This record gives sequence, structure tokens and C-alpha cells, in this order.
Amino acid sequence: MTTDSLLTLKLPEGYTFADLKLRRCEDDAIDLDMDLVQLICKINGLDFQKVLQNPGPVVTSILSIWYKTHLAEGGAPDALMEELKAQRHTLN
Repeated sequence: MTTDSLLTLKLPEGYTFADLKLRRCEDDAIDLDMDLVQLICKINGLDFQKVLQNPGPVVTSILSIWYKTHLAEGGAPDALMEELKAQRHTLN
């Protein structure tokens, strides 16, 4: 189980951050494997249909926590995640 300062999130065993298939689909939008997001919701007891109504908070948490874990385990930086992190810092 991986923890963040605000959220505890179970990540699926046997998967890597790259399995999310994170990519930019528009200047202000991203796309990722929603089947994997659905699995993460299931193992964390989250209602996937409710998440789909407003995916931003849950998807942001998944990306943030999993990426931190990925880096901490020696994974290579992801260009899009680094870009998103930089954008978030310039907005705050």
C-alpha cells in the first residue's frame, strides 16, 4: 500500500506506472487507460461510475501517488508527468 499525505491508495500488483498509458490528447487534456483506473477504484472500494462523473480528483490522486512510487522505486521520469508537475507548480 502506498500512502500520500492526504490519501491512502492501494495500487494494483503486477502493473507499472507505464501501464496507465498516459498521453496528452489535447493541449489541456490527458488520456489514460480507464480500465486500469476502474481496477484501482475496485481495489480501493471506490464507485467507478461516480468517479466517471468527476474523474479529475481521483485520477489526479492516482497519477500523483503512483508516479511518486514509480520514481521512489527507481523508475525513469515520465516526460508528460514532469510537464504536468511543472504546470501545477506555476499555477500555485
